[in-house]
Amino acid sequence: MIKLDSMKIRKVTGLFSVSSLVILGFTVAILIISTLVKQGSLFASATSIDGAPKDGDQSFITIYDGENKTTMRSGAVTVRELLERADISYDEHDTIEPGLDEEINSESFNINIYRSRDVVIIDNSMKRHIRTSATDPNAVIADAAIELYDEDIVEVAPYNDFLESGLTTAYYIKRAKLIEFDFYGKEMTVRTQAKTIGEFLAEQNIKVDHKDTWASLEDDTQIKDGMNFAVYRQGKQTKTVEENVNFTTKTTYDYSLPYGTRKVVKAGEKGKKTVTYEIEMRNGKELSRKVVSSIVTKKPVEQHIKVGMKVSLPSGSHEDWMARAGISSSDYGYVNYIIERESHWNPLARNSYSGATGLCQALPGNKMASAGSDWATNPITQLRWCNGYAVGRYGSWARAYQFWTQNHWW
Repeated sequence: MIKLDSMKIRKVTGLFSVSSLVILGFTVAILIISTLVKQGSLFASATSIDGAPKDGDQSFITIYDGENKTTMRSGAVTVRELLERADISYDEHDTIEPGLDEEINSESFNINIYRSRDVVIIDNSMKRHIRTSATDPNAVIADAAIELYDEDIVEVAPYNDFLESGLTTAYYIKRAKLIEFDFYGKEMTVRTQAKTIGEFLAEQNIKVDHKDTWASLEDDTQIKDGMNFAVYRQGKQTKTVEENVNFTTKTTYDYSLPYGTRKVVKAGEKGKKTVTYEIEMRNGKELSRKVVSSIVTKKPVEQHIKVGMKVSLPSGSHEDWMARAGISSSDYGYVNYIIERESHWNPLARNSYSGATGLCQALPGNKMASAGSDWATNPITQLRWCNGYAVGRYGSWARAYQFWTQNHWW
């Protein structure tokens, strides 16, 4: 029998235990490293859920499409590309947020799709069908390009034409009524949903005591579209309004333009002025008014026009004209004396003060129309009228001459 030293056995056993643990730990470490390397290789060769090969950093994308929710991993760059890869269709009336050309720029990205539907809009007697993805009533009306005022109301209510249209609800536009409102002299157009004048006054926070204040309609008057309503204080009050200031016109005569031609050289513009009146009112009627102040806020621009004065005079001398007008040759000297001083033989002569026109300065000039339609330019026609005037008023040209030399008019 062999006897072993118990001390040696304990030393060998302890040595074996330590070595075994070292070997075991080293083995485990090698297995962990090997596993990590394999996993890395696996990730490097992975494809996205949508089947497209990974061409960059991928994002986790959640699509909310109505009641449906879809989450996927993709390397798509834009929303449009993502929807194409996911084979998700849409039409021009659908709303997609963010927009189709927005970049997918985060690891976690959300896309909302609001599907369009057919709706009917009732606007008084007008009925309109549109397709929209909007849900807010005002947004639906905006999609239909229908103008809404702040006072108009859009209500969603059951639609009674389901069998024909297949639609169960409609968007009804409740239009506000228009009132032409004169408030203390300030005229304005107001829109309101109020049913009576009393409701309208309360809506506008206007108090009418019917003692110091006058109202044109009673509180219980039903409001109708386009009606007129006025509220005034009794007694004296001020009213400030903006009024136009008319422009003046400067006329020059151009003998190179055909007679009667009017050419605007510079267009005139009306000015503006702010005028404050003191007005005496009683039961809505204006008893008196006077200007308290008047301030021109924009000066008018004077208009410049040219009036054509070019005429084609008959051939021949003044004596020839008088002869063709039927004037006796014995009167030529009297006629020449008067016409020379009245117009210097200019058939277009015009007195800027009185308005008298023509060779013998007829007032008004259109009196000479009795001698011919060309009275404004034809000296022979004018002389024919002058001859009738001289003989009819004075009895002869000689007596007309005598009157003129004494009075310097005739």
